[in-house]
Amino acid sequence: MLQLYLNIRKLDRITTELRNIKLLNQTKNKKPTAEEIQKEFEEFIKHKYGGTVRFVQQPPPNIELNEQDTQSQKKIDLKFDLKPKEVKQYLDRYVIKQYEAKKALAIAVCDHYNHVRKCHENPKLLETDYSKQNIIVLGSTGVGKTYMIRHIAKLIGVPFVKADATRFSETGYVGANVEDLIRDLVTQADGNLELAQYGIVYIDEADKLATPPNIIGRDISGRGVQFGLLKLMEETEVDLKSGSDPAAQVKAAIEFQQKGEIEEQVINTRHILFIMSGAFNGLSDIIEKRLNWKSIGFSIEGRNQQRSIDLLAEITSKDFIDFGFEPEFIGRIPIRVVCEDLEAEDLYYILKNSEGSIIKQYEQSFQAYDVEAMFSDASLHQIAVLAHHQKTGARALMTVCEKVLRDYKFELPSSPIKEFAVTKEVVNDPKGELERITTNQEYNSRLVFQERIRRYEGDFQEKHKMKIQFDQEATEMIYARFISNQQEPREICDEILESYQHGLSLIKQNTGKSDFTFTKSVVEDPDEILEGWIRESYNEKSKESR
Repeated sequence: MLQLYLNIRKLDRITTELRNIKLLNQTKNKKPTAEEIQKEFEEFIKHKYGGTVRFVQQPPPNIELNEQDTQSQKKIDLKFDLKPKEVKQYLDRYVIKQYEAKKALAIAVCDHYNHVRKCHENPKLLETDYSKQNIIVLGSTGVGKTYMIRHIAKLIGVPFVKADATRFSETGYVGANVEDLIRDLVTQADGNLELAQYGIVYIDEADKLATPPNIIGRDISGRGVQFGLLKLMEETEVDLKSGSDPAAQVKAAIEFQQKGEIEEQVINTRHILFIMSGAFNGLSDIIEKRLNWKSIGFSIEGRNQQRSIDLLAEITSKDFIDFGFEPEFIGRIPIRVVCEDLEAEDLYYILKNSEGSIIKQYEQSFQAYDVEAMFSDASLHQIAVLAHHQKTGARALMTVCEKVLRDYKFELPSSPIKEFAVTKEVVNDPKGELERITTNQEYNSRLVFQERIRRYEGDFQEKHKMKIQFDQEATEMIYARFISNQQEPREICDEILESYQHGLSLIKQNTGKSDFTFTKSVVEDPDEILEGWIRESYNEKSKESR
């Protein structure tokens, strides 16, 4: 039997004629039963397409919901009582730098959702005038714009949708419809309409929506989309059954066949928070021209980054309009947030301290093969330097890591090696170091041991607020003990420094010194060396008191 695929136009005609059938029955004061609707639908299909189409009815899924479950799907308990400082502190765990940006976002988000909460508790407030805190974020690629917004949505517990502005076109033209963003929110909310109406819509590369000054007439990729978004940002109701979505049309036909009617589903955009972002290259030039700032003392290649930030901090709506945005559009985005560019040291801090560091991802990747990867501080610094050269912000960190570790991820899972250290040498010469550690067990063992000693030093500093370091000779002596006694490096160091925690604290109290280098003499006779240091500290304290 021929397989027939119904196009959108035919499905629309089917749906229309089915509605007419239903209306005809209603005029006769006779409500059609499900069996009658099914029969009418089958007869219509047979009449329309003859015997080439077979109508198959799928039984509804056997899902039972009690009254409590049903109510839980319809109602949510919206609670938002966070304070701006709490939001910023949460972002600090994941996003490095961007102090002013995180502060501004925290305030705007708290203002918005506190208003939402109040309206949820007292529907009468919906009748009052309120200017929604829609946000526009300016900053170079890879500075953490998307990352911040995504974590804000996660913290609050609302659905989050991200899309590139270049995806959209004016309604009626080729390209996605901006209303699809609202439908995507419902999907992210697992169909919970009430939760979806409190979500966050994030549009990246919003600077691409600016209309070039030489465009005359309609610009479907820029101006048209701006007006489409303007409607959503103000307040409107969006039909969840898109007329351009084949799946929605099929679903509507099935729904009518099963229920005898098509349930209208809409979502109001009143409480949906819209956030735009982009690099906005060239915008600082417009601001500089308006302010008549002189560029004396700055290179043509790129002004001092701080100068660029200072310029963007002076931005006005007029500057956005001159850039190519419609006044009505930019007027609905009152909050402007500027992100700083990231330096190499910032990228190192992301790798070292961020809870979202990709280093954890790579460690987990190797752990899946029972291989422990240990990243040295020197390697993290070098990765950060190489990533900074690419000028794509934090995004370059994964690019560099993947290039460095690709062969390691391929070779080591099938090798006898169960631990290795990612050193600065590995970053600079990955293939050469891979060959050395796979062919020379002693070489790899020393590198791993040295990294464990470095980690012990770091843990000691974090715990006792004093910096310690074993010099090369001391490290070699500990390594010899490690080989002979088969003890873990941490156990050996703990034995050596058993009395040093209290002793070094006394020295710090007497002299203020908090940085100590351990030589081989410390390893040979730790108690004697410590006693001598303590006596010297008291002598020094006595001299200062005279």
